[in-house]
Amino acid sequence: MYSELILHFNLKPTPHQSFRMSRSGFKYTPKKILDFKKDVAWELSGQLPEDFEIIRAGTPIIVEYLHYCFQFPKSTALKRRIEGAVKVTKPDLLDNLNKAFIDALEGIVFEQDQNIVEVKDLRKFYGKEDYIEIKLLY
Repeated sequence: MYSELILHFNLKPTPHQSFRMSRSGFKYTPKKILDFKKDVAWELSGQLPEDFEIIRAGTPIIVEYLHYCFQFPKSTALKRRIEGAVKVTKPDLLDNLNKAFIDALEGIVFEQDQNIVEVKDLRKFYGKEDYIEIKLLY
């Protein structure tokens, strides 16, 4: 019925910022965002099945889960580090985190991100290391 794709990225989740303006009025994307997108593409290359074809426009995509794990800050005491503890600080989950990551997948995994019709489990939390994990049904 549905095809399934599970991807794991050992990257720090990076929020997407709006474009920046130079003093002369030139708009540009910050280097941090460009580097993050390159890193996602590089890690993605080894994970896609050999017979994988890009998910075509018009194909509904369901995100079964999308988890952003942030490494505990060094200032957090060891006894207070609880795996899976929710992260209530910036960056915001719905806009900035998803924008950078989903944009990085667009053109490699799927043609258009507008085909994502449902996101069932979307979380940001703390853990031992930074990573992003996603499961797609299409």
